[in-house]
Amino acid sequence: MSKYAKVAHELGIDPLRMFRQVGLDHSCLNSHDLMVSESAFAQLLEASSAQTGDASLGLLMGACWRLSDFGPISLLLQHQANLSSMLQTLKDYNHLISSTVTTEVVTQGRYSIIQLHLDTERENPGRHPTELGITALLSMCRHQMGRDWSPASIHFSHGSPSSLMNHRRVLGSEVVFASDFDGIVVSDEDMNRLNTDYDSLMESHARNLMDAHSPAPEPRSLEQQVRSTLTSLLPHGRHSISHVASTLGYTARSLQRHLETQDTSFQETLDSVRSQVAVRALKNPQLSVSEAAALAGFAENSSFTRWFGKHFQQSPSSWRQQNMGSKLS
Repeated sequence: MSKYAKVAHELGIDPLRMFRQVGLDHSCLNSHDLMVSESAFAQLLEASSAQTGDASLGLLMGACWRLSDFGPISLLLQHQANLSSMLQTLKDYNHLISSTVTTEVVTQGRYSIIQLHLDTERENPGRHPTELGITALLSMCRHQMGRDWSPASIHFSHGSPSSLMNHRRVLGSEVVFASDFDGIVVSDEDMNRLNTDYDSLMESHARNLMDAHSPAPEPRSLEQQVRSTLTSLLPHGRHSISHVASTLGYTARSLQRHLETQDTSFQETLDSVRSQVAVRALKNPQLSVSEAAALAGFAENSSFTRWFGKHFQQSPSSWRQQNMGSKLS
């Protein structure tokens, strides 16, 4: 919230008045480790941006992000051998940062995609929270790789804003809008480049301190892990049970067997995740039905239409017209 107050003042916004407008207490300005409601935070960014003529508020907040802003785990993050281990550490201790923001690394050939996911009940996670998350991730990567380092590309699932001046200044990379995912594409060479100052003993000391003084994460069910993995892999067409099982350290047969003990199956979980992805995509007027099909993991529109008809009893086009009619008229 201190980042919000700083940027708000620079843009001529009264942060305390905006806090009251969305129902946030001003005391959170002085509590750096206090977690706030995700929906209220998103509303705060949207309302504030609207007052400034659509300023890239999340991006500007992320531009002044520092490693210390990740909280106590920053002490451990700064002692990592390479970017790959840094991202794994971030994932291991993510429960200390947020209950709604997660990251997954997906390998595609000679590149790795650091994907950002916002677990929200809102139809659209929102441009500003997403841009804040991606820019904060970029700042962490640059702490490891160097201030002038740039990834292969940066991707946003939302459309391009009217002005890209701040995006070019802050991100300094090839930026792709209306992408299949929100994330940062990094070469495998950069992911595994050894930090010359790495000290394994320092990392061990920092990790022991974290484990001794931080609460353990609440265990996630296997179904939750499968859903999270599918969300990452679907846009890349790698959503078979073999792909998911390999990612989670199972064989396809053992994964299916474990899911059955939780009264579900891989296909049921896949269909549930696909339904959420398809509905969110079809509600986005900037995406075509073909793009919605791709996001749901279908290579052909015909396959998507058959699957959609089976689960929603109508075609994707008619569902969109019925559910978006008032917005499209």
